[in-house]
Formats: sequence, structure tokens, C-alpha cells
Amino acid sequence: MPLDQHHLLIVGAGPGLGAAVARRFAREDYRLTLVARSEPAVAQELRDAGIEVSVVLADAGDAAALRASLAPLFDSPQAPGVVIYSAALAALDTLLEVSPEQLAYAYAVDVIGAVVTAQVAVPSMRAAGGGTLLFTGGGFADALLPGTATLSLGKLGLRAVATMLARELREDGIHAGSLTILGQIVPGTPLDPDAIADEYWAIRNEPPDAWREEYRFDGAAERARV
Repeated sequence: MPLDQHHLLIVGAGPGLGAAVARRFAREDYRLTLVARSEPAVAQELRDAGIEVSVVLADAGDAAALRASLAPLFDSPQAPGVVIYSAALAALDTLLEVSPEQLAYAYAVDVIGAVVTAQVAVPSMRAAGGGTLLFTGGGFADALLPGTATLSLGKLGLRAVATMLARELREDGIHAGSLTILGQIVPGTPLDPDAIADEYWAIRNEPPDAWREEYRFDGAAERARV
């Protein structure tokens, strides 16, 4: 089944970074499919601007439901050639306080959902001979602060997922990797969601000899934009 390399799928299309990435790729005339638990406000905003936007309602923490929701997208002649997994459970907790149920759900959102997304998308990308599969990481994986237990474990796990996929898929012509955000995403700061969206656009357009397993963004470094 062919892929549409101008079709972006965002899993975890929230009002901050997800919306900014959607707007950035829409400026380049990409078709968009947004996965979220409820209809993102940016969807109608972009439709009003003439952008083709589809919404899939799904919980990234429900692996079976997520797989069932994503599978039809990759059974289509216009399957997404670019996938960004940006779902995360933002929780402040400690290992000695978090319940096993909370820990399991956070891991399902932060890590298992990413694996399920890859399992659904990669066969079509392999068949097409290329694609882009990126994951939004975080500096919690570096800091390992006691009060961010589930976030830290989730981002550590996600980094491992992205790194293993990058190594496995490079020879298939598939660009896989993570973008680690080194700080809190806040509009009007160096970690403005629009600046991170620009970074995703730059990564999407890198030639294969520049691909990395992990990209790190702190808002300070300047790089050429494509």
C-alpha cells in the first residue's frame, strides 16, 4: 500500500505542542490526522483555513483501542508517511506513593502506545520503502527527579523505544528517532511550542546521512531550517 509523504499523523494532539506541530505542517500543505481523546480545537481552526484534517478519537493508554483506531489509516492508499507520537501522561508523583494502577496506565500512555503506533505504521512504511516515525521525549529521562517518577520512567522507556526503532529501521529507509525537549514547554520562551514545531519540520526534512537516533532541543541552538 503506498504512503502519502505529505500526510502527517499526530498521536497525542494536545492544545500545546500537538497543535503547534499541526499548524507548522499545515503551512506546508500537509494533510493531517490527529489522534486525541476528544476533538482538538486546532482541527476546526485548520479546516476553516482550508486544510484537510481528520480526527481519530482514541486513548493512547488503551493499546487494543489505539491499534483498532490506527489500523484503518494504514489500510488506505493515502496512509500517513509521517508519524509523530506525542502522547504523555503529565503526573507528579513519587515511586513510594504512586499506585501500581497509576504506574501501569502512565507506562501504557508513555511507552506502550508508542510501540503500538510503530507496530501499526512500520509495515506500510517498509512496504513503501520509507517514512518518518518520531517520538516526543523529555528531559525527565535525564533528571530522574524523585517527584516525577512516572514521567521519568515513561520518558526513559520512550527513549529506548525510539533508539531501538531507529537502529532497526534505518536500513529500510525509515527515519525513526526521538526529539527530547530539555525543559518545560511555555509559549513566549525559547521552549515555545512553535519553536519545537519548527524543529520537527527541520528533522522531517533531513537527508539520511544526517539522521540521528535522538535529537535534543533546549531552545538555544540555532540550526538551518528547510
